[in-house]
Amino acid sequence: MKHSMGARLIAVLVVAMLVPLCAQAKPKKKTYNNSSEQLFTAALRTARERHVVTYVSEKMLMFTFETGRSFASEGFVANASIEPEGEGKATLIINVQNKKGVSWGAGDRMADKFYEQVSDELAGDTKQAASVKPQEKAITVPDAKAVPSEPSMTKPAEGASHDSDKGKVVVTSIPEGAEVYVDNDLVGNAPATLKLPSGKYTVKVSQQGYKPWTKQLSVFGGSETTLKASLEKE
Repeated sequence: MKHSMGARLIAVLVVAMLVPLCAQAKPKKKTYNNSSEQLFTAALRTARERHVVTYVSEKMLMFTFETGRSFASEGFVANASIEPEGEGKATLIINVQNKKGVSWGAGDRMADKFYEQVSDELAGDTKQAASVKPQEKAITVPDAKAVPSEPSMTKPAEGASHDSDKGKVVVTSIPEGAEVYVDNDLVGNAPATLKLPSGKYTVKVSQQGYKPWTKQLSVFGGSETTLKASLEKE
């Protein structure tokens, strides 16, 4: 009898430990003091520059995008929608779903980073913002920029034409799935194929528990460069 009760107690504890891992992440919200149209354009542009957009509904102010793989995940599918909150105010809602495996909080980190990038896009600034979660003050939006038809830093869709003024940089990592940054801007997870305009860049590859790996390089139109980052444990 004691053995049976002990076995049941162990089973209950195991289930209690697994439930938080299996539960889907709750949608995250962030309110901006900008119109719903301004917020939708900035969010969609951010997604197309850094990820792969698979669905867009301008009428419903909704879109879906996919991210690259991470250390413990096959990547994420994120649904984004805009809710008007009155004149000059709107909320960006992001629901991140793990494609396969356990995300270990990577989905939440990706959403927080996306909010930060949208703030930069609204302000016309490509640098990282200092604050992410608190409600943003009103941001002055410069002249509207056209939403790109394809990602500018990730591999183009199959059949897309090659731009002769851009170079290709292929980044791999050991261990696989490390986060890839270009000039401190998160662009995906290794292995990643980047399409960059001619110029000088700093590529950083990082993974929790490992020392970050950095490389400065010059990209020329039509060139192809391969970077292999072997990360050392901290």
